[in-house]
Amino acid sequence: MYEGEWTAENPGTYVAEIIAGREQEELGRDLLSFRREDGVAESFHTSQNRELLSKLSDETGGRYYTPDQASKLSGEISYSEAGITTRETRDLWNMPAVFLLALGIRACEWLLRRKWGVV
Repeated sequence: MYEGEWTAENPGTYVAEIIAGREQEELGRDLLSFRREDGVAESFHTSQNRELLSKLSDETGGRYYTPDQASKLSGEISYSEAGITTRETRDLWNMPAVFLLALGIRACEWLLRRKWGVV
């Protein structure tokens, strides 16, 4: 295990390439990036607070998903371009407009048959 320390003088994004080797032989290589920020409060404590998020979701009627549950997420979210996120399903025969349309078609058929002398 090797350890090194370096201080970034100016704020910004830095990239470091680490190469491990023995004599002329390269044993491994890795590329990492990091960012130095000065005095920005939102950069502190950036780890996820699962306990807080779970409590918030319970209190607000939401759900907390772990990464292994992410595959269920797309099926449980309802989507509408109008911004409505509630899905309501109704049977067609219980809707008055559909009932009146079906009744109107049957009435037109009956009137046409009567006009043609079939009834």
